[in-house]
Amino acid sequence: MVKRREYRMVVPISVTLWGLDREGKVFSQTAKTLNIATSGARLFGVTAALEPGFIVGLQCGNMRARFMVVWVGEKDTSQEGQIGLRAARNGIWSVALPRATDDDFSAWLAESAEYTHQSELVSG
Repeated sequence: MVKRREYRMVVPISVTLWGLDREGKVFSQTAKTLNIATSGARLFGVTAALEPGFIVGLQCGNMRARFMVVWVGEKDTSQEGQIGLRAARNGIWSVALPRATDDDFSAWLAESAEYTHQSELVSG
């Protein structure tokens, strides 16, 4: 079992992610959280070509913060489209979070079930 530095909470929230991709092109896209912690987040549905060390902006409701990409899911794996973020300064998760809508939660349940199934097939 992996020992985590801090508690991670599973919260399905739609966020906007923006910055410069691997080719130096500006991107802005919607993604969702798989889990969040005080100093970071794990997102899925990311299509921008990113690499560890990149600084990106993230908006949740009217809150904005900068994060450093610490890992990127490998192509053709169950983690493709996922990224791990660490707050570059003060994160936005230490403040009250907006409630996930029923639609967000339903979509998250379906997508996390698919993610779990994919992970089982890969590790199985």
